Amino acid sequence: MKKLKIALLSYRSKPFSGGQGIYVKYLSKALQNLGHEIDVFSGPPYPDLDPDVNLIKIPSLGLYEKKSKFYDVKFLQLLDPINLFEWLSVNSGGFPEPYTFGKRIKKVLKKKYKKYDVIHDNQSLAYELLFLQKKKPLVTTIHHPISMDLAYQLESTNDFFLKLLMRRWHSFLVMQKFVARRLNKIIVPSNSSITDINNEFDVSKSKMERVMNGIDLKIFFPDLNIEKIPYRLVTVASADVPLKGLDYLLQALFDLAKVYPDISLSIIGERKKGGHTERLIKKLNLSNRVNFYSNLTQEDVRKTYCESVLAIIPSLYEGFGFAAVEAMACGVPLISTSGGALPEVIKDAGVIIPPKNSKEIYNSIDFLLSSPDHASHLSQKAYERVKSKFSWEVIAKKLEKVYLKQIETHKHANN
Repeated sequence: MKKLKIALLSYRSKPFSGGQGIYVKYLSKALQNLGHEIDVFSGPPYPDLDPDVNLIKIPSLGLYEKKSKFYDVKFLQLLDPINLFEWLSVNSGGFPEPYTFGKRIKKVLKKKYKKYDVIHDNQSLAYELLFLQKKKPLVTTIHHPISMDLAYQLESTNDFFLKLLMRRWHSFLVMQKFVARRLNKIIVPSNSSITDINNEFDVSKSKMERVMNGIDLKIFFPDLNIEKIPYRLVTVASADVPLKGLDYLLQALFDLAKVYPDISLSIIGERKKGGHTERLIKKLNLSNRVNFYSNLTQEDVRKTYCESVLAIIPSLYEGFGFAAVEAMACGVPLISTSGGALPEVIKDAGVIIPPKNSKEIYNSIDFLLSSPDHASHLSQKAYERVKSKFSWEVIAKKLEKVYLKQIETHKHANN
């Protein structure tokens, strides 16, 4: 098998949360283990990579990680037109990172693209990919169409001005749709996402290929040294993100607390102070039962799963569902909605319920808490499914075949 030199592009790669940072970390490591040479090009926040994988930083203003998006920037930085555009866009409610990453990565790769056998973009979908695609074999991963996120956010409010702000923030979708339709090869983690990308972005299904995501079974596993906390539930959902369906879980928790006095919920995700979710928690008098955990190491994430008796994924939609696979790998009985790709990922290794239904969440939690034998059966079934289907080594080998085929296609197209 030919050993490849691969450029893996990611406009932001939050290390321990969010699918993109996890995808970059483990895919790059798995490809490196197959003998390929990987350079990861990433904007901030930067990924936590294996020491053998080379990280090439593509600096931006990083305004989303700063206290003040307006003031925490130096005047000299704004003399750069790309920086100025980023600063103006962020401070007018936009999300320019995919666009500005494209501008910056073209400057870098224009000088060195010849050294790579293939370029793999992780959902930046920047205009510059069309330039790079002419020069080198290019593969792009689209986890799911972000237009789905926007649709759910618009449904969550009747505030006209808030809807305008949501549309402004998602203005990068114009670029993503334009670019996606013109790409030669797209990797998608689920059949559900293939259908959604076809519908939302008008991308031909013939250009897309399903290669599901993986998980590191050395990090996520049933840790018998961690003691279970009775009636502890766990979910992964950043506050005030309607797509994650946290409201419905909180409503169910309110009712469950009347039957199970010791019930509690760990939320792996960020709390937004003073936001909608915090207000709802106070309104339902759940402050002493709900805890948010963010900026965790992966060992901490495993501990949070393993000390819980049930995991719940109340999402309205997921293009894949990393959290579901993490919970399954830790042997935690899983309750999940049928939103997006989740049934495809979980199959019969968990309880599948309709989204947007707090009563179904209540009933499923109540059933598993009162049926420990069935919960234990689901735990074992989930772990076995993850071991057989979601190894990163298996995923990397599938992608290796995609790369080699795309290299041949590009070679013939340019002869």
